[in-house]
Amino acid sequence: MRIVHVVHSYWPAAGGIENVVRALAEGMASRGHEVHVVTAAYGGRPREEVVNGVHVHRAKSIRLGFPDLTYPLYVPRELLRSADIVHGHSQNSLFTVKILEEAKGLGAKTALHFMAVDSLGDHPNPLVRLIGPLYGRRNVRVALKASDLRLVKSHRDAELLRARYGVETVYVPDGVDERLLTMPNMAEKFRERFGVHDPFVVYVGRLHRLKGVDVLIRAMTVVKRESPELKAVVVGPGDQGPYLALAERLGVRDRVLFTGYVDEEAKVGAIDASLALALPSVSDYAEAFSLAITEAWARGKPVIASAVGEVPYRVKNMVNGLLVPPRDPRALAEAILLLARDPSLGGKLGAEGSKSVLSWSEVIDHLLRIYQA
Repeated sequence: MRIVHVVHSYWPAAGGIENVVRALAEGMASRGHEVHVVTAAYGGRPREEVVNGVHVHRAKSIRLGFPDLTYPLYVPRELLRSADIVHGHSQNSLFTVKILEEAKGLGAKTALHFMAVDSLGDHPNPLVRLIGPLYGRRNVRVALKASDLRLVKSHRDAELLRARYGVETVYVPDGVDERLLTMPNMAEKFRERFGVHDPFVVYVGRLHRLKGVDVLIRAMTVVKRESPELKAVVVGPGDQGPYLALAERLGVRDRVLFTGYVDEEAKVGAIDASLALALPSVSDYAEAFSLAITEAWARGKPVIASAVGEVPYRVKNMVNGLLVPPRDPRALAEAILLLARDPSLGGKLGAEGSKSVLSWSEVIDHLLRIYQA
């Protein structure tokens, strides 16, 4: 098959959607399919290149502040016309919706993964809260017309699309690399590399205000009073400055370690060495599907997460994790302390979570069947 994935940002940009599309594209290419990715121009990367068997096409674009407000100034129409399937990722992306509209108009079969449907109403930016819902609903309507196959990775989105738009969807969640399920425990290597010998909870993801890293830092002020040996380790790219300043101001600078962007081995080691994954996101928009939760469960680790977006549809309190209200440092701290005091509970929750983990190979098998139906 000639398969075209469409996403506004792709490798070497780092992030959740970039990692997902790369896993799908490279996995499909490894099975002998001709796989292309249409994305926006990035840094000094060539406009056309082949990366791990995937043909990457970087279209000249403009970006209006936010990644989702990327708009293509060039559309590879011949490629779209010749595709067996054009699979877009996120209806919130102007880039994706525009390319998918073009593909549909050219007669190509189209699929779209809907993500974080109607989720901008609780965004911390007041301008986004005001305009975002109108933008979101407009994009959903356009994307529904442009897509033959409607996919979701979130039960929340499936419910909203059914209730508000009268549309049925197919559930196809994200997976994990098979190596994550078979790698030996990497905890000691992580501890040695970063000099972390105290117990800790780990955050894995971008340093972004929607992800609630500041909530975790505030929670550590409570944790420090109750259990001063506990730390928080923050793994991921982004500007550490504001968070370091906050930790210093609150007197927990010695309780929070920022590793920055790390390789896969170090990330897995951080999860393995942790008491739990902490995911204190503050907005529905931030959590269409948390790959970090899946990665933690793949390593048998419990999850402490804010009840936003898809999270409460996946994480069941005291069954496969702990749910806390968003923007509530004390509740987050109490959940951290609960697992620190009862390691057997963490083992039980993590083991239950691991039962729901799919590999990328299983996800790709499912998608290929859907494409060919």
